[in-house]
Amino acid sequence: MKTVFFFFTVAIYLSALTTQAQFKKDNLYLPYNDSSSVMQNNYVSQYQKLKLYFIKARPVLMNSYKQMAHYTTLEKAIATNKIRVTEVSDGGSVNTLRFKNTSKDTILINMGDIVKGGKQDRTIQTDTIICPGQQMLLPVYCVEHGRWTGTANSYDYSGAAFTSYYSNINNAVRKSIVQEKSQTAVWDKVASINSANGTATATGTYTAVTQSAKYNDDIKAYKNVLMKKINADTTIIGMVAVTGNRIIGCDIYLTPALFRSNASNLLSSYISEAVYDGATVTIKDAVVIKYLNNLLSDEAKQDKFINTNGRSLKVNGKKIKITAFDK
Repeated sequence: MKTVFFFFTVAIYLSALTTQAQFKKDNLYLPYNDSSSVMQNNYVSQYQKLKLYFIKARPVLMNSYKQMAHYTTLEKAIATNKIRVTEVSDGGSVNTLRFKNTSKDTILINMGDIVKGGKQDRTIQTDTIICPGQQMLLPVYCVEHGRWTGTANSYDYSGAAFTSYYSNINNAVRKSIVQEKSQTAVWDKVASINSANGTATATGTYTAVTQSAKYNDDIKAYKNVLMKKINADTTIIGMVAVTGNRIIGCDIYLTPALFRSNASNLLSSYISEAVYDGATVTIKDAVVIKYLNNLLSDEAKQDKFINTNGRSLKVNGKKIKITAFDK
């Protein structure tokens, strides 16, 4: 009888954990009061054309996953030589790269992360976890249309290597990766962004935007304001970003630590879109409330929406990250 009771208790506990792992309203503090639909000041931050609505973890979620394994970002992994990113062969393949985790860390790669080098700069198509010692081929998009040669010292046994991390790509390109799924569309958006910033180059690489002093100053000014809010609150796990009268995206991670380690590059993606194609914020709070209610009220509806308008990353059947755009 005691054995039956034990397994019954464990089953209930595991069921509770599964529920808590879901990105649902019951496990989250949202930026508005449910009863009055009024936005709370400490959940909102704005600078010029970009406004962020923060999502925070309730204690039930924080407590369930405070011992969750640490994930190393791709940026840090490349900087500390914990991962090798190469072309798949000497001949290369535009839309595929080889990733090999050479460390004991577990590495989180985000959709939109940009790696520089190889035969041309690329951005990653999907969120991925790479375990210690694991090697895998990942789908990518080219963000440097006019180059297909390696640099003088970039070759090894498996082809041209990628020696640096750039950031997360402009959010408009991230959305295109999800909704249009087209290399041509990515190239077109990269060319448009470079043209708008006056940074067109012979190879057409997206990373040329950093040659614009104004672009760099804009990114820095936005970050100085918005990262202060993020760094000051250890319960934030996600955010909704808006510019003008539109929602440009939503990213939520399972834990505050996971969010914070990726927040700076994610914010760069949102800022880049606001600078490139943003407008004075006029969106009504009610639109954001409706969007979050639709996204976070029901797991099945969330999965259906993300299937065509976002991405989710699961580990052992549990979501550790979701990205969602507007239709």
